Amino acid sequence: MNHSEQDGNFKLTRRTALKAGGLIGVGALLGDGGYQLMRWRPTTSATPDYTYPLALPENILYTTCLQCNTQCTLKAKLQDEVLVKIDGNPYSPMNLVPQLPFTSRPAEVASVDGSICSKGQAGVQTLYDPYRLRKVLKRAGPRGSGQWKTISFEQAIQEITTGGKLFADIGEDRVVPGFKDIFALRDPAVAKSMAADVQAIRTGKMTVAAFKDKYQAHLDALIDPDHPDLGPKNNQFVFMGGRISPDRETFAQRFTYNSIGSINWYGHTTICEQAHHVAFQYATAQWDDKLGWVKGTNHMKPDYTNAEFVIFWGTGFNEANFGPPPMSARISQALVDKNLKIAVIDPRLSKSAAKGWWIPVKPGGDLALALGMLSWIVQNGRYDATFLRNANMAAATASGEKSWTNATWLVKPATGKFLRASEIGIGTANQFVALVGGKPVAVDPYETKTPVVGDLDVNTTVKTIPVRSSFHLLKEAVTAQSLDFYAQESGIDLATLTALAQEFTAHGKKAAIDFYRGPIKLTYGYYAAQAIIALNYLIGNVDHVGGLVPGGGAWDGTGAKPGQPFPLLKLHPGALTPFGIKNTRESSGLYETSTLFQRDGYPA
Repeated sequence: MNHSEQDGNFKLTRRTALKAGGLIGVGALLGDGGYQLMRWRPTTSATPDYTYPLALPENILYTTCLQCNTQCTLKAKLQDEVLVKIDGNPYSPMNLVPQLPFTSRPAEVASVDGSICSKGQAGVQTLYDPYRLRKVLKRAGPRGSGQWKTISFEQAIQEITTGGKLFADIGEDRVVPGFKDIFALRDPAVAKSMAADVQAIRTGKMTVAAFKDKYQAHLDALIDPDHPDLGPKNNQFVFMGGRISPDRETFAQRFTYNSIGSINWYGHTTICEQAHHVAFQYATAQWDDKLGWVKGTNHMKPDYTNAEFVIFWGTGFNEANFGPPPMSARISQALVDKNLKIAVIDPRLSKSAAKGWWIPVKPGGDLALALGMLSWIVQNGRYDATFLRNANMAAATASGEKSWTNATWLVKPATGKFLRASEIGIGTANQFVALVGGKPVAVDPYETKTPVVGDLDVNTTVKTIPVRSSFHLLKEAVTAQSLDFYAQESGIDLATLTALAQEFTAHGKKAAIDFYRGPIKLTYGYYAAQAIIALNYLIGNVDHVGGLVPGGGAWDGTGAKPGQPFPLLKLHPGALTPFGIKNTRESSGLYETSTLFQRDGYPA
């Protein structure tokens, strides 16, 4: 204490109070671990030690963030073996641009931090949350009573496996089934054979009677022997995952599909962004002569770094998207440098919308807005006809494109199916048809030597078969209503709708639309997604600098990539082959091919 304090002359100024309050706040924020860091300070010795404990390589672990599905790379900092700080991994372009070379030594990199969002930094709180479940809880009272007790993992495994009167200690006399009660089909060879024959039943190559005769000794393993396509009793086990991809998802699927033999594994994406993924998969689907239509990628994103105009539809670069760290910095810098313009379509004025052109679409009006933009673009000829007319790989290559489209392929309106070359005697059943100068030409999508540049807007008859080009069908659909109608339904005035479409088509291929949950979490979400994807396709921005790109690679939780030492799918002796109809009906084939349809017909 100095003399002024001893003399009672100490004065507490506003500045002093603020300093003291700030210090108290820091202490409260950091807690006990924080005080240990606060005690670190330069020494007064002749050779002061300025080493920051959390910048020592021995106190750093590199790992992956699972606070969301972006899976950013992390730099976790420990003190006394306790995690105290999380930053981004500077070795990764997700967290630092440009990233540090992999040849950089850990000691050199220790003092360099990448960026990570607040949700990622909150991983410390997640790890040490006192309410985080780290033991198995078993109900200790009536359902809904909120009464629980902890049991050992060994006891949990025993009870889940064997079942029995698990709640007898609280007066319940009922028998709870265990895995042993539904683990009915256990022979891998029989499961594989049954799965193949069920497929034969659904394709009309085998009768149910023949199936039952072949598997007399195993019919008791089925849910219903008269409906073998329902699968084995093993399907009575259901695993519904939350945010567990990709590594934990792999183990969960391995356990459900191949250990238990149940077909009923499904993730939370069915109630999250599934319509977005499915729309992209079918919009990028490719024809295979043996497999038919093979679904493509489930995600494409704008090339933010090189784009001139990006529309964020029901999403943003600061929120409601796949991770701010690899996105926000790039877009923020581009906006500051005035190299990029953005529009944000969202009923609310989000943080992203506040930094760009806000389009306050009416909730549920997304499909109408997309159709209105499509209509304006088609009517005003603001589409990339060269890109759209390329009917095969050879045509795309000849015009300097990376992709081609089915815009010129002919469709039979009566069935909605593509016309095949075999139907008009000019090729095979695996070839499609386009008109070139009004003449039908067989189209092999993967032909590399003979370009097919088709007629774009076709409505005619070929050998008595009415046909229209895919582009013409799109044109018919989007012009069926007036622009005024679309504006009214979307809640956007006509001038704004047309201005948005005009701006979107004013940058060549250096424009793109990024969309996510906003426009697809509706009954018609899949169709809204397809309409938005079609907007991208119309300007021919696919696989172009500044356009729409599928993104880079990702690590494979199954270890199936070449050169990986642990291919999990192959390291499973005795793996079962799951088969049957999922509870959710997804990926279960056409209802019309099921034995239930043969019995019940419509409605499904």
